Amino acid sequence: MPAPNLAGSGQALDTSLPTIYEEFRLIREETGVCRKVAFNMPLKPHTGISKHIINYGRLVAYDLAEGVDMVQHQNIADTLTSYTPGEVGVQLILPRTTLRRIADSDLLRRSGKLMATAYDVKEDNDGTAQFTSFTPIVGSAGLIMGPGYFQAAIMRLGIGNDRTNPENPPEPWHAVLHPLHVGALMGNVVPYSDVPTGTNRYTGLTATGATVGPGAGGSLADDYMRKGPPKGPKATMNFLGIEIYRDANIDVDTSDDASGALFSEEGFVYVSEWEPEMQNEDTDKSLRALELNLIGSYAWGLYRSSNFGVELLFDASLPTG
Repeated sequence: MPAPNLAGSGQALDTSLPTIYEEFRLIREETGVCRKVAFNMPLKPHTGISKHIINYGRLVAYDLAEGVDMVQHQNIADTLTSYTPGEVGVQLILPRTTLRRIADSDLLRRSGKLMATAYDVKEDNDGTAQFTSFTPIVGSAGLIMGPGYFQAAIMRLGIGNDRTNPENPPEPWHAVLHPLHVGALMGNVVPYSDVPTGTNRYTGLTATGATVGPGAGGSLADDYMRKGPPKGPKATMNFLGIEIYRDANIDVDTSDDASGALFSEEGFVYVSEWEPEMQNEDTDKSLRALELNLIGSYAWGLYRSSNFGVELLFDASLPTG
C-alpha cells in the first residue's frame, strides 16, 4: 500500500509546509502613576528654561507692653526653588523592506505604541527616583511594612515633620508604594496571626510594630480576605484615609529594599516643557528607511522636601510562600 504524503517535519512534504504568524503581542509594561499624583506645572514658551517657585518665610508675633512703642520690625525672607526640564527621546529606524516583507502588516502602529510605552516608563522611573530625596524617613532597610509605620508617616506629614514650627501640608495627600509593600501592609492588617513571630513589636503610636496586634480585623481585613489586594499596575486602595497607589517602577536595591513615599501633592512636582510628540521622517535616500523619533521634555522635583513628604523605606523581597 503506498504511503500517504504527509506535510510536516521529517515528512514527505517537509519543505512545502508554510509558517504563518497570526498574532503579535506587546509586552505589558508598568507605565506607573507618578504623573497622576504629582503637582503638574507647564513651562510655557518664551518663559525661559526653568520653572520657578518662590515661597516666603515665617513672621513671628510678639507680646507687647501697653503704652510702649512697638519695635518688632521683621524682614520677609524669600526662597527660590527651580525645576529645569530636559529632553527625553526614543528612536527607531524601520527599513522599507522590513515594512513590506514582515508578516505583521501593523508593525508601524505597534512600533509607535512600543515607543510611547518606553517614554512613559522612563518618565515614571524618573518620578519614583525622587522619593529617596524626601528628608524624613520612616522605616529602614530590612523592615517589613506595617500599619504602625504607615500611621507614623501620616503623623509626621501632618505637622510638616517639624514640632517647633509645625506646618500643615495642603491636601490632597498621596502614597505611592511598591506592590510588595502593599502586600506586606495588608497582610499585617488582616493579620494572619494575632502575634508576630518573636517579640510583639507593636507598641501603640510609637509605630515600631509590624502588625496591628491581637483582636484586629473588621471590615477592612474582611474585605481584603474576600477580594485580595488591589490588582493592576494603577490599582489603588484607601488606608487610614490615604489613597495608596501601587507602582512597580519603584527601584528595588540589591538588598531587596525599596523606597515609596507619602506626600502632599504640592510637594511632588512635575514640570512639562512639551508633551511627547512623534516626528517621522525619511532618512537619507541611500538608507531607504523610515526614522521614528518620539521626543518630549520634562523635569521632576520636590518642593519643601523636608516638610511636604516622607520617604517610606521597607523590605520588598519576593514572597517565597
